[in-house]
Amino acid sequence: MRSDNFEIYRQDMHSHLLPGLDDGVKTTEDALSFIRQLGALGYTKLITTPHIMSGLYNNGPDTILPALDRLRAAALEAGITTELDAAAEYLMDDYFESLLNGREQLLTINGQYILVEFSFVALPFNYRTIFFNLKMAGYEPILAHPERYMYLHHDLDFYHELHEAGVQLQVNILSLYGYYGSRVQKMALQLLDAGLVAFTGTDLHHQRHMDVLGGKPLDAGLRAKLAGGVIKNELL
Repeated sequence: MRSDNFEIYRQDMHSHLLPGLDDGVKTTEDALSFIRQLGALGYTKLITTPHIMSGLYNNGPDTILPALDRLRAAALEAGITTELDAAAEYLMDDYFESLLNGREQLLTINGQYILVEFSFVALPFNYRTIFFNLKMAGYEPILAHPERYMYLHHDLDFYHELHEAGVQLQVNILSLYGYYGSRVQKMALQLLDAGLVAFTGTDLHHQRHMDVLGGKPLDAGLRAKLAGGVIKNELL
């Protein structure tokens, strides 16, 4: 186990480990391999979050929960003790809004948190309404990887406003490593320094991601900042 990062590697709440459901892991064998590798880093609980994108990844409880059961069974047979759970990563689009307005079952983290993402092209025009309706329905929205929305890199105030409205932010650990480039890394650090980050996630899809996560440790100062009580993964 790599003890240098253990303080931030216990609970992960964003990954794509259910085989064949989205652009993440394709086979059970690969999923088990990643679970073992994450366990070696210190993770004891993995909440995996397949994409739900209408017309592309048409997932829901009917596909995600059976896939979770199958992966849990395979992990148990393989002698893996890491706790496995699942929710979803919802694209904030018309389909998601229809699920919310229709009071359809949404897949949650810890029964309350909903992981959502913006389009990488443009901000949803009605994002305020969707976040408000989520809160009114009793959900706690978490916005996935805010540092990756290039069109918002000039506007840190936007994320302060989300924070004040009760939207929690989840930064990818890969962003802190610089995996997505220096601009994304800079924004991730700005959000962290501003005290706006509530959760971290691996957003693990494939072996290239795993190689970065399992490589050299993050800077000691950054690790200390992540372990300083702001990040709430330990509560999951």
